[in-house]
Amino acid sequence: MTLRELYELSIRLGMKHDLRGEAALLAQLERRREEYELLPEWQQPFYDQERFRNPYGDVRIARGPDDTELTTVLLGVDIHIPELLLADRLREKGRRIDAVIAHHVHGVGRSAFLPHDFMTYDIDSLVAEGVNRSAAEALILPYIEAKLAGMEDNHSRGPAVAELLDLPFACIHTPADFYISVGVQAALDEAKPATLADTIPALLTIPEIASAATQLGALPRIFGASPEREVGRVFHKFGGGYIFPPSAYALLGAAGVRTVFQIHCEPVYAEAAAAAGVAIVRVPHAAGDNIGLNLLLDDVEAELGALEVIGCGGFERHSRRA
Repeated sequence: MTLRELYELSIRLGMKHDLRGEAALLAQLERRREEYELLPEWQQPFYDQERFRNPYGDVRIARGPDDTELTTVLLGVDIHIPELLLADRLREKGRRIDAVIAHHVHGVGRSAFLPHDFMTYDIDSLVAEGVNRSAAEALILPYIEAKLAGMEDNHSRGPAVAELLDLPFACIHTPADFYISVGVQAALDEAKPATLADTIPALLTIPEIASAATQLGALPRIFGASPEREVGRVFHKFGGGYIFPPSAYALLGAAGVRTVFQIHCEPVYAEAAAAAGVAIVRVPHAAGDNIGLNLLLDDVEAELGALEVIGCGGFERHSRRA
């Protein structure tokens, strides 16, 4: 497979698992083209034209060449300059490294500046649970603008170092995050937990979560409700780039959601969820990202052929392919 084929297939797999559906995503791409055409001519060169073809701002090839043949990649949940230097050092020692693939976008270039192309998913995910669209937009659109306001132009470090080291470099975020829901829901379907306490052993049947628990002591945790409370209606918050703002839990609770599976849970989120009658089951962050990346890689290999993956930066390969 080539780097471009991996990139394009990741997008297609993301679209397959996106609750918004293909028609809505194609309509988004058309809106991006219309936005571009309405810009003054002097602004058009600064518009990322990948937005005409790719609905996910957090999936990008930061540095090519796109036709690089991939046999072995270095892949990490977090890729920073040390991991790029690691790739170079491994090459020096004779290991083949065709490209470096990141999951998180920070330090990968343009992706962090495109939250309108991954965070708006949150609006539709709330609406799908019964939240009024205007209420969902009133919550999420200012959240997107706040993220943009906090951005600085320091995301060139990764691509700049990759250029100096002659390393192809890309990131795959939202499509992999959609697969976290696939893995977690499969474990819940198998175990059929009645109480929140029952969700913990169910999650520990997932290889990535079991590995994090065994090696690091990182276990799933329950916040905002008694472990003996029933699970009730479940919502998966994996996708949309960032955790919800705390006030989202009131909207979900009013819509009938009882338990949210997510990564991260600082006290402000637990308190907001508890006040809304919603429990949070926190999946360890890297373990959750590992679930999504591994399931995505399994589908990539099924379509494009075998790929050797060297894990770093929080990633550990667990293949489910026979």
